[in-house]
Amino acid sequence: MAPRRITCRRTSWEHHTGLNGTCNTAQQAPPSRKGSTCGSLRLTLAILCSLSLCTISNGTSAQAQEPAAEYVLKAAFLYNFSKFVEWPATTSAERTTPFMICVLGSDPFGTSLDTIAGKTAQERAIVIKRLQSGNAMDGCQMLYVSPGDVTQTKEILRSLHNAPVLTVCDVESCAEAGIMLNMRLVDNRVQLDMNLGAVQRTPLKVSSQLMKLTRIVKGNP
Repeated sequence: MAPRRITCRRTSWEHHTGLNGTCNTAQQAPPSRKGSTCGSLRLTLAILCSLSLCTISNGTSAQAQEPAAEYVLKAAFLYNFSKFVEWPATTSAERTTPFMICVLGSDPFGTSLDTIAGKTAQERAIVIKRLQSGNAMDGCQMLYVSPGDVTQTKEILRSLHNAPVLTVCDVESCAEAGIMLNMRLVDNRVQLDMNLGAVQRTPLKVSSQLMKLTRIVKGNP
């Protein structure tokens, strides 16, 4: 079977995320120093918008060890989610601890997530932590629940006990089961569902800009 590849339109995300992919897009000029914070957020939003325009199709060649194109793309989504969610204020001591992106269960990302390790989220260095069922989830700021572990959603959320952890999944109706964000693959594009009620039960605050890119769903575990 031919490997799958990513084709994108409009903005370039590969340059700004540092992820390796096959997006064929035009380069966008960096923001000016004046208003650099707002400019950076606008650029990130543009990148996130362009990610939703990426399509995954069959390619002609790829190295055997390359991760699936779908999960190269979804790793970029995880990285950019950190820019549109506000976690509770950290102390100066906590700022020296890593920003932990945790993967629960079988890891479909391959090396894709490793390419964002060491980058910055919430002014902290990103560390990728892989967990198995039953492992403690202490220290996770973001938790991706693999397809094989979504059936344990109720137990996972009970363990988190409304802690400020952004939960993410990518199987049909997993947001309706209580996980905050679902990266659904629809017609070879990633579409986002958000369980706003699940977010609001925690101290997390999600940017209205991110909400505009999602379909709001309801549901409890």
